[in-house]
Amino acid sequence: MTDLSHPSRSALRDAVHHIWTRERVWLAFAGLLAVVFVVDAPLGTSSVQFTIRNLIDVAPFLLLSIGVAAYASATGADGLIARAFTGSPAVMIAVAAVAGGLSPFCSCGVIPLIAALLAMGVPLSA
Repeated sequence: MTDLSHPSRSALRDAVHHIWTRERVWLAFAGLLAVVFVVDAPLGTSSVQFTIRNLIDVAPFLLLSIGVAAYASATGADGLIARAFTGSPAVMIAVAAVAGGLSPFCSCGVIPLIAALLAMGVPLSA
């Protein structure tokens, strides 16, 4: 047998490959923002300022919802929550609608909770 050595990949090439395969959404947003800056720099600046302001405003709700989901997972409450959403789909949807209506989270803050509920086994319909 011959010893065929594989060409070694550089760390830079590995990093670029990782970013390209796993971070395409961020790259697309960065590309769009770059286009906005090229076309209209003041609009790009105001867009970045608007985004940062809104992220700061929403950050407490995101952190709270991530904390609630992590607490439920760490304490084992996820099993209780998953069992609350068993049975008739109509009842599950009604319970989920009431829980969502009483929830203090905005649409951005609900996303981590929904991901955690799906991981707990709660059906998508609920």
